[in-house]
Amino acid sequence: MDDSAHTPGPVDQISRQSMGEYQTARSSSSGSKTKLADAAEPKSVPQVPIDEDLPSPPPDGGLHAWLVAAGAFGLIMASGGMIVAWGTFQGYYQDNQLSTSTPSAIAWIGSIQYALGYLPCLLSGRLFDLGYSRSLLYVGSVSVVAANFLTAQCTQYYQFLLTQGILLGIGSSVVYTPAIGFISQWCRKLSHRRPLIFAFTSMGNALGGIIYPIMFVKLQPKIGFQWTMRVFGFISLALCVFALLTLRDRRSLINVTATKAPKFFELHGTLTSAPYVSYTFAIFVAYLGLFTPLTFISDQAQTLGISPSFGTYLVAIVNGSTIIGRLTCGVVAVRFGALNLMIVSTTLAMVFTYAWAYTTTIPSYVVVSCLYGISLGGFVSLFPVPAAQMGPLEDVGRRTGLLLTILAIGAIVGPPIAGAAKGNRPNYHIASLYAGSTIAVAAGIMLLAKYFQTGRLVRSRV
Repeated sequence: MDDSAHTPGPVDQISRQSMGEYQTARSSSSGSKTKLADAAEPKSVPQVPIDEDLPSPPPDGGLHAWLVAAGAFGLIMASGGMIVAWGTFQGYYQDNQLSTSTPSAIAWIGSIQYALGYLPCLLSGRLFDLGYSRSLLYVGSVSVVAANFLTAQCTQYYQFLLTQGILLGIGSSVVYTPAIGFISQWCRKLSHRRPLIFAFTSMGNALGGIIYPIMFVKLQPKIGFQWTMRVFGFISLALCVFALLTLRDRRSLINVTATKAPKFFELHGTLTSAPYVSYTFAIFVAYLGLFTPLTFISDQAQTLGISPSFGTYLVAIVNGSTIIGRLTCGVVAVRFGALNLMIVSTTLAMVFTYAWAYTTTIPSYVVVSCLYGISLGGFVSLFPVPAAQMGPLEDVGRRTGLLLTILAIGAIVGPPIAGAAKGNRPNYHIASLYAGSTIAVAAGIMLLAKYFQTGRLVRSRV
């Protein structure tokens, strides 16, 4: 076979005697360029190539890019905002439509919401990679809007479970992946604007968690539960239509095949990584107790003599407090490392979860609830980041998707266990001990993950 068929054009001009010197010089030159490129970029930012499917580099700004960010913000507000507002419905259902059901049984509706908001992410991420972005948007948007209108007609437990639990949860998961994926196409991965845009879109959850509880308190006594849910349905419809009009896939109109997407079941490298496995287990354990105060905050407030309406406002106050945690931890993590900030925020969440059910005055209850919200905001804004850093760039999607799928199991069983721990007791002391202890264990496992990653427990930025 002709040797020239296997060599690049420039090599044809080089004699066989000098081939070794040429390759050595070329390798050295390439290595020098790599070292210069590494020196030019911050050590904490990975070097990433432009996606070959995009017709041009991300514009990193401009009207359409910010409209995409606004569309993603609205989509997350319509879906995830309703989920984090669940504490409002938990207390209301216990006193009204589902008064014959136990707090634990009602909490299953909320926990299924949380879980299904994450559980299908590995699958929806795969479909997004295969080019089904618009289909995901349509299916998810219809599910979210329909869930609100159908919940207005519910009167029995299984109906609330199917609509507000399953349908809304799945819809939220289906729209989340394209909402985040589109942003990546419009903002360069090494841009200083990227954290700002992601922080902006993540505020959709927090803003929805503020607005929906306040609207519920104001509207429900005047127009009733059914029309209040219909108002929520019209709001979600408007937000989803806006998202459908603004979100655009920048990938070329080409055949996106399975060979170009990450292999779905090839998880060997991921499952054999000690830092990743221990960190994922820590997040799973944390979710067994993390949302216990947010789920039962309204009901616990009534045991202190707080009116049901103000107890609902507390859900909005806590969700508003998460904004402080999101922004603060996002900024500080750039300097000190995401995993370090995760350990700090998880430890603080443990402290305030323990204290949450043991406060005896209304002012202290409000203060502790807000501090819990700040720590929760830091946690939920950062937890995907360490997993993304614990392996090669081409495996980020699967690592993140697997993390979300596993934590969903903790989210689905955590609140019902806390509700069962409360039982018929007049307070949530046992529930807070359970939740705080699981978060404490999670913080310890995160320290172990840090040790596996760096070989140190302190004085390391990771």
